[in-house]
Amino acid sequence: MVRELGPYLNFAKTYIEKVIEGSKHVTVRRGVVRPKFARVYLTCCGYIYAEAFIHRVHYVKLGEITSDIVHAEGFNSREELIQTLRNLYGDLGEGELVTVIHFTVLKKYENPISIRHG
Repeated sequence: MVRELGPYLNFAKTYIEKVIEGSKHVTVRRGVVRPKFARVYLTCCGYIYAEAFIHRVHYVKLGEITSDIVHAEGFNSREELIQTLRNLYGDLGEGELVTVIHFTVLKKYENPISIRHG
């Protein structure tokens, strides 16, 4: 199954701070995700926290996640990352494809902006 990623790259509250502070510049998503835009808004809980540029997207099997991906994701170990992914997405097999999205924060908002229009 292929999913398209629109203008918002959403993060859980636990991870948005790591993104903003710069210790997380990769996100791993279940399945095949194809971004429609190179420039996206980084969001959490209905608010935009920053703008980012997606500079690389690639696909690997869960069992092929490297230490480079682990550290760019802001985790200390491969096991910690895989357990977190399984907590988020349920049972993930070692052979399942995941999308690795590499991004660079371009602009941080001093005060988050609500996504809701109107």
